[in-house]
Amino acid sequence: MAKTMADLQKLGRAEDTEALERTKALDIESGQISEAVYWSCDEVADFIEMLGFPQYRECFLRNKVDGRRLILCNASRLNALGITDFKHIISISKSIRDLLNIEEPFWNRSISLPYMESIGRYLEQRSIIGRRADELDYETFTNETRDTKYQPILTNQGILNWI
Repeated sequence: MAKTMADLQKLGRAEDTEALERTKALDIESGQISEAVYWSCDEVADFIEMLGFPQYRECFLRNKVDGRRLILCNASRLNALGITDFKHIISISKSIRDLLNIEEPFWNRSISLPYMESIGRYLEQRSIIGRRADELDYETFTNETRDTKYQPILTNQGILNWI
């Protein structure tokens, strides 16, 4: 069964809750991270209803989509939530990107560039549940990744070994 941040906070320790509250305060203070990242399932469902899609409110509630899961709701994943109308998928995913300040994915992005901007990469890290993600704020993330050279994930697929 999927767990939301509210479920985990009921089970968690006091220091985990304190770390999450500290991170929330730092992120919101930075002005670059939307408060929506910290929304509850009901707040996300209210947002979807406010967009003009009250018929999908139950889809988001049933799948326990909170702020952290909202980060991962893009056009390819909305279908799994029960949203099948293509125009609705496009509209909802664009509204989510606008809300979270995530750039629109470009099909012609150079492979020498990171796969998304720093806010998108940070939000991807925030979507993971755990102590490391709870303690990570945007400023710390940008300081840790500022001078690192982007290197795509390398695998050994397609490499020929000559014997």
